[in-house]
Amino acid sequence: MTALLAALVALVLGGPLAAPASAAAPPSGCVPEIPLDDTAGAERLLARVDALEAAGRGRAEIDAALAEEACLVRASAAAAEVPSTSNLVVATPDVYRIATVNGRDRWVAMTDWDFQSLPAYPMTGRQAVTTWFDSAITPILQVVHHSGTTDEFPNTSSEAAAAVNAYGVGFLITPAKSATDMNVATGRSALVFEGSGGVCKTLTARGAFAHTWYGTDIGSLSVAAAGPTFGWTDTAYRALNVSQPATVANVCG
Repeated sequence: MTALLAALVALVLGGPLAAPASAAAPPSGCVPEIPLDDTAGAERLLARVDALEAAGRGRAEIDAALAEEACLVRASAAAAEVPSTSNLVVATPDVYRIATVNGRDRWVAMTDWDFQSLPAYPMTGRQAVTTWFDSAITPILQVVHHSGTTDEFPNTSSEAAAAVNAYGVGFLITPAKSATDMNVATGRSALVFEGSGGVCKTLTARGAFAHTWYGTDIGSLSVAAAGPTFGWTDTAYRALNVSQPATVANVCG
């Protein structure tokens, strides 16, 4: 058992349960705030999109709002996919059953990332690491650790997630970089969770690391069953590396 896993076991067994946050849900099991079963609902939807666009929201933010409020998941592919970067490895999430609390199994999903080489360009915008599931869970607590490969950037931990809900967790990290190291060279996020919905399910877990450089930043982050959405501030100088999926059986609510 790793030191991180041991610390999480001690924390989840000794601390109070965190109330799960609301989620941007997929069509299955989602109860829309804006139902589209009549003309009035359709008009409300169009008015909501108009308001989001008037407020300067980008497509990713609009999609996230519509997923949460109207249970809509975009069917059309994005016009241009975000490329990956060759010097970054995002491992398939490791998922462990760690305890039984009040008769319910408790699990932890950990996503690791590792830069194989130091990027040559400056990094001023935030980076993001996410873990998400294709079906709802009950989040309990979350943490991210990251560090450099030398003593210049020692390990840093944070529980302040940019997004955490019934479909996963995402963290935004402000980078720091020198000529030989950076504070996000390697790291691991962890989400402790239980099942949801009163049934036993098989879940698929994935992880991703969103990388920015030069002046590009990630202004917002959300997580849904279809995956994370990022509020990129530019379409250039960005990369998204996604892990292979992990299958987790018998997660019972």
